[in-house]
Amino acid sequence: MKIKLAKATLKDIDDKVVKEHELHKSVANILYTKAKNLDLVDIAVAMNRGEAVEMAGSHIKELRGLVADPANGLLSFARKAVLDYLDKEIKPE
Repeated sequence: MKIKLAKATLKDIDDKVVKEHELHKSVANILYTKAKNLDLVDIAVAMNRGEAVEMAGSHIKELRGLVADPANGLLSFARKAVLDYLDKEIKPE
């Protein structure tokens, strides 16, 4: 599955789209520093550059878990934006 988190829609509290954000860099940093699967390190580097990345189902599952955990530092609206993006982009197999 190919995803490009730089395309995720981030909205502020007034429901306005934040046009310039680096959410993909924040998520890439979490993957780079917290992932259990070492395959995700190279994916995190590419994601940090804003590239589309190919992720296996197990990678997506780990990404979801890391993003959903508030202990990893993403604010709630950012976590929601990433999870909503994944729900929209990832088609059931």
